[in-house]
Amino acid sequence: MSAAQPKMRRRFPGLDATVLQHPYDRAALNALQKVPGLDIIVRKFIELFPERVAYIQNVAQTVRVTRTQCPQLYIQLREACAILDIQEPELYVAQNPLPNAWTSGHVHPYIIITSGLLDLMNEDEILAVIAHELGHIKSGHVLYRTMALSITLILTLIGDVTFGVGRVVGRSLEAALLEWYRMSEFTGDRAALLVVQDPQTMLSLMMKFAGGTLFQRNQLDTQEFLKQADLYEAVDANLLDRIYKMLLVVPVSHPLTIVRARESINWSESREYKDILDGRYTRTSGSNSGNTTRRADGNKRSASTPGPSTSTNSSLIKCPHCEREQTNHRFCSLCGGAIM
Repeated sequence: MSAAQPKMRRRFPGLDATVLQHPYDRAALNALQKVPGLDIIVRKFIELFPERVAYIQNVAQTVRVTRTQCPQLYIQLREACAILDIQEPELYVAQNPLPNAWTSGHVHPYIIITSGLLDLMNEDEILAVIAHELGHIKSGHVLYRTMALSITLILTLIGDVTFGVGRVVGRSLEAALLEWYRMSEFTGDRAALLVVQDPQTMLSLMMKFAGGTLFQRNQLDTQEFLKQADLYEAVDANLLDRIYKMLLVVPVSHPLTIVRARESINWSESREYKDILDGRYTRTSGSNSGNTTRRADGNKRSASTPGPSTSTNSSLIKCPHCEREQTNHRFCSLCGGAIM
């Protein structure tokens, strides 16, 4: 990977996580938190899947990015963190031909990027991928997203203990969790766009995820891909096609790339996005630089705080055991302890 020419990108000191939250993410999260049994699943997940074990497994089979190991990637990580105003997590490269990236560790998050992604993407696109994962960390997505990947196993184990009752009850919870998992991708994409500050980079990134290869990556046309997005949106004109689209989305873990591309372009053209670039955005308390619009509750989120962020903070309650603030009034989403 060749060294990229430095680009002057705006930074967003004190950026609050709610600025990134996509409306689809917010709606899906609100629906998820109303489903009975979420607190039980959280406690079971923390019990069954110790974070330290997964971390050690990762360290044993990937390459950690540092100032001297993959230094260009490290520079990109630092730049993305500076723009989003987030503490630097650890970054690793995994040997895997499939282009992908993910984040693990709800208490101490770390990012993994595959070698296949590094081979396929250019440097701006790689920066966008790193920023996307940072968006999940900043928004507190990691716990729920990791749970979503293990939800079937968790429900099976609970079902075995409860003679199948837990498995039946968990069906609606599984559907809600996976729906939120998909919608949270849009929030990650907003973080990516705020870092690269170029909607064409987001478009080319999604296009390569959809069908990019090493052999024809220089022959891809982003405008043609955007026409596909317009075509997909037009399908909604027919009720039967809407049903087919719904059936297509249900089993997948990510929103369709064509939809993500269109959402990124739409947001890049919005007044909200332009205001953020001009420094007019909600900031965490304690930030005193630039134009500040503070959160109503005055709370400052830690970059590594687990649990998704929401824009509705009037009902936040603090866990008496670990002091994690959250909307769940029964059990803590971090330590699993009883709150009330």
